[in-house]
Formats: sequence, C-alpha cells, structure tokens
Amino acid sequence: MELKAHQEKIIKQLITQEKMLSKLYGHFSQQFPEYSQFWNQLSKEEHRHARLIQKLFDAAKKGKIFFDEGKITTYTLNAFISRLEHILYKAMKNEYDIKTALGCAMDYENSLIEKNIFTHFDSSSDNVKRTLKILHSETIAHRGSIRKVQQTIAGNG
Repeated sequence: MELKAHQEKIIKQLITQEKMLSKLYGHFSQQFPEYSQFWNQLSKEEHRHARLIQKLFDAAKKGKIFFDEGKITTYTLNAFISRLEHILYKAMKNEYDIKTALGCAMDYENSLIEKNIFTHFDSSSDNVKRTLKILHSETIAHRGSIRKVQQTIAGNG
C-alpha cells in the first residue's frame, strides 16, 4: 500500500523529532560534563533512531512496510516539535539546570512511549520487526536511565 502525503509528513516529523532530541541531549552532554557519558549515549541512540526511522520510511515508500498513523496527526507532531524547538533554544542559552533537563528528557521519552510511535509500522519482515523492537526497547531504556540519574541527583540534593 502506497503512503499518503500526510503519512509521509508524519514519518518525516518523527525523524525530525528524533534528530532534535539527539541535538538536545548532545548539548546537555556539554552543559553538564559530570553527566556527559549519560547524555552522549542518549544522543547517539536518538540519532540512530532517526536513521532507523528513515530506513523504515524508505521501505514504506517502496511498499515493503505498512504504516498506519492511527491517532497521530501532523498537527500534534508540529506541536511537539515546536515545543522541542523552544526547549532546545532555552537549552542553548543554558537556562536549564540538570533537574529541569532530566525532566524535559523524561517528558519526551514518556510521550514517545505513550504515543506508541513504533507500533504504527507493520511488516512480515523479521528485519523490520527487529528494528521496531530496538526502537521501542531503547526508548523504554532511556526512560529507565533518566529515572536513575534523577534518583541519584535527588539522593545528592
């Protein structure tokens, strides 16, 4: 089944969102050097997520993967991206402390999980299923990693 224009836009927005998260986490790795390794790891994985979603997008354009956006809309994703742009702008001005940075990261990781982004692709291909599993499990792992750092900071505060 061929992708519709709005579906293509949604997938492109998902890629943009992942790239922006990677950039945000990369900035936090510089701003908070004591947590640099943690933020760098998240940044690398978000960048990889963008590449994986791009591969899914390419396969969907060729009709090898089915994409059903469900309740995800371009309007909703525009709102998420706009909010992320604002957060990135403030982060670049170093307006966040570590607790706020972690809170922002947790909010985004939770929203990705709640939207079940990666369940909207479907294929009988084992490679595609593996890719989707990686995307989903790493996003859940991000949430756990962020929670651990939050607990460490709360224990120190």
